[in-house]
Amino acid sequence: MLQIWLKGGGSRIRIPVVPAEYTVTSEQDNTSVTVCNLGEITLRGKRKLQQISFSSFFPRHYDSGYCDVRSKSPIAMVKKVEKMKRAGSVKLIITGVLSMKVTIESFEWGENDGTGDISYTLSMKEYRTVSIPASVLVKEQPAQPATSGSDGGTSGRDQPETTGTQSYTVKSGDSLSAIARKLTGSTNWQAIYEQNKAVIGSNPNMIKPGQVLTIPGAKT
Repeated sequence: MLQIWLKGGGSRIRIPVVPAEYTVTSEQDNTSVTVCNLGEITLRGKRKLQQISFSSFFPRHYDSGYCDVRSKSPIAMVKKVEKMKRAGSVKLIITGVLSMKVTIESFEWGENDGTGDISYTLSMKEYRTVSIPASVLVKEQPAQPATSGSDGGTSGRDQPETTGTQSYTVKSGDSLSAIARKLTGSTNWQAIYEQNKAVIGSNPNMIKPGQVLTIPGAKT
């Protein structure tokens, strides 16, 4: 004899009046595409979650003619189903047919004939659990605090460098390339010479101690 059970949420229900019919929907996640010079083809996908639904009623009074088992009052049965619905996944058993974890997607019920019986429709969907190996989990890296420099602010590498124009007094042993490396961080001595040609003269190698040069692009 066919029996239908729901188990979960700390309780279990045997459907007191077995429905005249139930529906199991099983679909495949296929995709149709059109290939040039070939036409439409089907790309097979994975199996979708099965869906199960049936309609019956919770009787107000037990009648051996159509009741398989005595049950609580119709409203008490409704409350038990609602509790299972909120619990998450439940076990659905249709003896000799299927046994699987499901979620209750919808539960429609109501009284419509004045007998005190409550008619209902249950729609459920297969529930699958997914196990993710710890090796594929990505741990969120904690934010790195800003490092402080000697002046109590953030370090120089965290702040953009700015450039400007600076005056420089030539010292003994200086050369334009050495001054460029020291003050601009590059070897572009030609820019310094062009800026100070009137001071240096025609020979960029003949700079003299005490000359005051204007250094373009100096780091500040």
